[in-house]
Amino acid sequence: MPYEAEQLAIRLWLDKITSWWESFRARLPTIPRKWVVPLLIGGLVAYALLLRCLHLLYPGHYFVVSVDSYFFHWLARGIMDGTPHPNSPGAADPYALHSGLAYPLAYIAKAVNSVFGLSNGDALALVSKFLPPVLGVVSIVLIYLVAARISNRRVALFSALAWAGILNAVFIGAAGYLDRDGLSMLLVMTGAFLFYLCRGWQFRIGGRDVGWLLAALGVLGIEVILYLEWVALGPILLLAIIGIYFIVRYLMEYSYLLKTEPSMIRRLATATRAVSWRTFALIMGVNIVYAAGLHSQAVAWYNLATGFFFRPGEQNPVAELQGLGFIDLLNYHFFVIPIAVGIYLAWKRRDEGGIFFSSWFIGLLACSLFSTRLLLYALPAACLIAGLGLNALWGWGKWTPIKPLLKKLAVVVLFILMILIPLYSYELASGPGTAVDEDWHDAMIYLRDKTPEDAKIMTWWGYGYWILDMGKRIPVVDNGYYGWDKQRLTDIRTAYLSTDTTEAVQVMEKYGADYFIFSKIDEYSAAGIIAWPNTPKQIDGKWEEFPEDSLVSRSLAGDFQSEGGLEVVHRNPGVVILSLTQR
Repeated sequence: MPYEAEQLAIRLWLDKITSWWESFRARLPTIPRKWVVPLLIGGLVAYALLLRCLHLLYPGHYFVVSVDSYFFHWLARGIMDGTPHPNSPGAADPYALHSGLAYPLAYIAKAVNSVFGLSNGDALALVSKFLPPVLGVVSIVLIYLVAARISNRRVALFSALAWAGILNAVFIGAAGYLDRDGLSMLLVMTGAFLFYLCRGWQFRIGGRDVGWLLAALGVLGIEVILYLEWVALGPILLLAIIGIYFIVRYLMEYSYLLKTEPSMIRRLATATRAVSWRTFALIMGVNIVYAAGLHSQAVAWYNLATGFFFRPGEQNPVAELQGLGFIDLLNYHFFVIPIAVGIYLAWKRRDEGGIFFSSWFIGLLACSLFSTRLLLYALPAACLIAGLGLNALWGWGKWTPIKPLLKKLAVVVLFILMILIPLYSYELASGPGTAVDEDWHDAMIYLRDKTPEDAKIMTWWGYGYWILDMGKRIPVVDNGYYGWDKQRLTDIRTAYLSTDTTEAVQVMEKYGADYFIFSKIDEYSAAGIIAWPNTPKQIDGKWEEFPEDSLVSRSLAGDFQSEGGLEVVHRNPGVVILSLTQR
């Protein structure tokens, strides 16, 4: 077919599509303009709630999601009981600090209990399912309002879409995700937004502008809440975000003045006046004075912060505190494209909002090279940058010419992919170790109902909070409350791999354990358990597996029943519980 005829055929085809679309659109009911934005936000909220509750439809697991969530669920139940938990390892009140969502969960559950007459357990389960998604929805609304204030409503809608669909945001807002991240993220972004927006505040009392003071007090108040629910790490993270933006903004302002102002003193003074220096100075001053007044704690906070931000990954066995890997960026899936476009536009245009978003994101991205968990707290900035990028992509080309149509079609496909891929979030709770499956639930019921209340349970550290919360027994190791150390985990590793049962018994007696649990989930973690405390490695392209004659392999295969002071007291397809026959 000649080129001219081919072009004519394409244009006729496009004309038919355009005519069909115009005809279809003419038959659609007309929506008043003032309702368009509320309906779009309502749709985003419904979409976000769907993604965050989909995993509840998966039948093979308990509703609480993530390892640490079980600890906060346990704390909340203890708060509802009104007495210190009997399993508390020390005299200090375990609920005073580092409480995450525990207090909100407990108090809201108490209110539900009194209004609807539910039992403590049912009320807490109900609140545990709806509170995290509600925090996610509040975050969507906050991101929309801030983005609309800084840019425009279309950028704001795209930013809210990003928060609704980015997998990390879905996970921390999932029903049953009771770790602190959903609340901490909301507090951190609120503090950062307060600091940024305070430059435009004009609140006057007695003729004096006090907007900067109110913003500083607001940020300090958020720091107090962050400290109560996340000790020093929360405030330090918020200060890091504010500090990164302040320094970048100051240096940019100073660099502009190099071309027009010959005096360095005047450059420094002018650049200082151009940034929120009074708010920043008051916030930092109060923090410095407080840290100086508690010198011993300040040293501990410094060590905690430097360890969290800059500890080399190979020295830390905790995955989320290791350095950033390529796989971590995949959580942004197709949002990586608008994020890259947004960063480019922010630095090209040098607008205030773009500099704020991108300095926040790039700063924490750089820090996450040492501790990948920090990338999680770059999420709000990533969503705002994605909003800028999506807005630019949406306006890329017109609908009528052929090439712009293809561009627009590519953008539409990108949007469809970004909306559909997060629907796989229902698998959040189907992965090993993410939530208690039916076999573990059955085993925890056995521990709770069939073992002495003072029984101590030994297994790998990742299941400690399951034992604490659902089994209501004391674990030898867990993710932090009862703790873990290299010696204990090295000894437990020895017990896992032992071929002589008496060796495992000796380890149990050393730590006062009455029961030893193995599960099929251990097989997914075999390489890490075997390599402990070193980084697991592949041999000939395969991860190491437990030896066939090891205690763990024999127990899971059904070859072990009773030997050398240990016997199987409970078995189901996924979990085996061994008990000491004598102490």
